[in-house]
Amino acid sequence: MRIANLRLAILICALGAMSESLFYTALAPLLDQLDNAEGFNHEQAGLLVAGYAIGYWAGALPAYVIVGRIGPRATATAGVAAVAVATLLFAYGDGYATLLGARTLVGAGSVIAYTGVLTAAGAMAGHDRRGGAIGTVYSGSAAGSALGPLVGALASQFGRTPVFSAVAAGQAVIALLLSRLPSTTSDPLPSPRAVLRHLGSRQVRIGLWITSVPGFALGVLTVSGTYRLHELGAGSIIVASAFSGIAIINVFLAPRLGHASDRMGRRKPLMLALVVAAIAIALIAAVSFEISTVVLIAVAGAFMLTVAGPGLALIGDGIIAEGGDPAGATFLMNVFWGPAAAIGAIGAGLVHGGVSAEISFLLLASVAAASAVAVRRYA
Repeated sequence: MRIANLRLAILICALGAMSESLFYTALAPLLDQLDNAEGFNHEQAGLLVAGYAIGYWAGALPAYVIVGRIGPRATATAGVAAVAVATLLFAYGDGYATLLGARTLVGAGSVIAYTGVLTAAGAMAGHDRRGGAIGTVYSGSAAGSALGPLVGALASQFGRTPVFSAVAAGQAVIALLLSRLPSTTSDPLPSPRAVLRHLGSRQVRIGLWITSVPGFALGVLTVSGTYRLHELGAGSIIVASAFSGIAIINVFLAPRLGHASDRMGRRKPLMLALVVAAIAIALIAAVSFEISTVVLIAVAGAFMLTVAGPGLALIGDGIIAEGGDPAGATFLMNVFWGPAAAIGAIGAGLVHGGVSAEISFLLLASVAAASAVAVRRYA
């Protein structure tokens, strides 16, 4: 039986977004325990964190093609089902290679699921209600990002197998619910080649830089921030609170920055968010107190995440200015987000392991500051 109630159908799409985003943030509280159990170093930890982003990048083009061929409902169902299988593999897997493979598969499933649920929600809601439907899906993703670290903390206390098995079971139920959504057809999407032509626009390029910076920052914060907290004596619950704090603050901050960018233009709100983030990140390198570090990680991560919305709007503005279809903006963002997030995590592992956490944070602060300068000059 198909689900006919529109509100319920949109809520199920939001649950799909929650289920795919949850695993991305769940790893931070587990890193130190996995390090001790499996015996890998900071560099390997960085690659493990980056596995999600690598999978996300690899799945970006297939997700864009699949949703146009089999429809958003089937795409969302397949994506969440893949995430559930990967979560189960992570629950029972032993050895670094297995964990890395599970993490990569989660990333690929996530971009497919997210593309499907966003497209399905927009298609079901229609033009008049599309904005609210997409906002609801975003809220689901934010909720998953906030719950993920708590799930990781539970797994560190009670074991990966029971906790992530339960998570996988929940994801399987959500995949089943997604399969019962009404059959919809989305608007025809421009070809990937047509979308890539817009890379010639300076506005599109600066928008892609801005939407990639949050992924890079989260990669650095997940690796260096987690190990820095453990060095200060923090347990998994404290680590989880820092990364849940990022999502919770972002829920309140992102809509306000988005509205400000509509009223004032993209430049000033983006510059403000990036400068605040740069200062908070630099302070992480300077302080050596557990609670202060938790607060600064939450603030820095939240402000870095807020720039993604206006950055995506910049990409869309640039595409529209060239007479293109703004539907390709999300595809471009997905393609560039994955490598940036992977470079952040891998780079943090190399710098933290080879030099120090302070250098890792100062490099990230420099990237945030340089991004603010780029926005001022080119946005």
